[in-house]
Amino acid sequence: MTACSQDSGIIFGQRKDKNGKTGSKIMNIRKLTACVLIASMVSLILPGCKKDTESTDASLVPTTVETTPTTTETTAETTSYKLYTAEEYRNAGVNELNSVPILMYHRIYGMKNSETSYTGGNVDKDGYNRTSEAFEADLRSFYEQGYRMMRLTDFVDGYIDVPFGYSPLILTFDDGIRDVVLEGWNDDGTPKFDPTCAIGILEKIKTEYPDYNVTATFFVNDTLFENGEENDKKVMKWMVDNGYDIGNHTRDHAKLGDCNAEEIEKQVGYMYKKLDSIIPGQYVNIVALPYGSPESMGPEHPEYEKIFAGTYDGFEYTTKASLLCAWTRSYSPFVRDYEYRRIRRIRGYDNGGEYWDIEDNFKQLNNGKRYISDGEPDTIVFPSSDNSSGDWLKNTFGHQVITYD
Repeated sequence: MTACSQDSGIIFGQRKDKNGKTGSKIMNIRKLTACVLIASMVSLILPGCKKDTESTDASLVPTTVETTPTTTETTAETTSYKLYTAEEYRNAGVNELNSVPILMYHRIYGMKNSETSYTGGNVDKDGYNRTSEAFEADLRSFYEQGYRMMRLTDFVDGYIDVPFGYSPLILTFDDGIRDVVLEGWNDDGTPKFDPTCAIGILEKIKTEYPDYNVTATFFVNDTLFENGEENDKKVMKWMVDNGYDIGNHTRDHAKLGDCNAEEIEKQVGYMYKKLDSIIPGQYVNIVALPYGSPESMGPEHPEYEKIFAGTYDGFEYTTKASLLCAWTRSYSPFVRDYEYRRIRRIRGYDNGGEYWDIEDNFKQLNNGKRYISDGEPDTIVFPSSDNSSGDWLKNTFGHQVITYD
């Protein structure tokens, strides 16, 4: 039946048309009356049809309260998803315009915190490398705080599939070294990992917390994971078959801001070509910028553009996003200030709860800044007050937009 098809957007208390216009009070009542009459006729003619309980939820019936829509959106008519009442969204704190933590780790060392001379599990003075004890504690802490992992590439695509009331968490690893440490091969051909390396710990957590959706993106250079190239090729194939992603960190860990266009094309294109030869069509077209460079170079520069499209040795490549070597949480991909070419990350280190370390970032997130999911990847839900000016929501990716008071 199409006579009562759902509008493209919902504001609790009133519906909107595809242009974001609010219908008149009289027309809303007429449409509602028509829908009720048609539904009644269908129920008499087709008593064997399954009742669509969601479409008749009293909480979704438009009222005559006059409000002014502040967003526009589009969605396929065939899309279906679960809707909650405004009270349920409000009680859960659902807000998909808030921030998402994308953690940036480097090397994970098989050490206890007490074995380092630095703060709380740091293995170097700048906190780029972490002990296995601290990393495992991080993962358990994130879970207990109500975060659930998701793929970075899905985030970039605006597809955030996290259960209702929970918050997305994204893990990334740069350089490859010490992230995957191979101890050998099992009789069935599967890799045997050092249990204290990053992937060894991730596999342990995956077993203990099946609802955590354990995943991560590993950004590698030409040396891959340094287990020997043939071993690493086999490992990478296993990784993409078991829920992990592999991305581009340039051939030589080059500071791209210091490179000309030709050198950038070589650094980025070479690595894509190598990944394509190992796991064709299974790597992610995302670059983690070494040193975060060129952070200050505008995307209008031809040198910067070579990160996102080019040709190396006959191999054409495109990049759909790049990551900074940053200090803080990422914007939601739906908001005005989000920039897919400069996605921010949280450095995975301990600084006593100060200056943008893990503790400081998550304290801010948990104090009203965190993205809390409505449980549906095809909808964007947030309090109407968070877009009251009409200019914060920017990208809808074709999703249904729902606001509540």
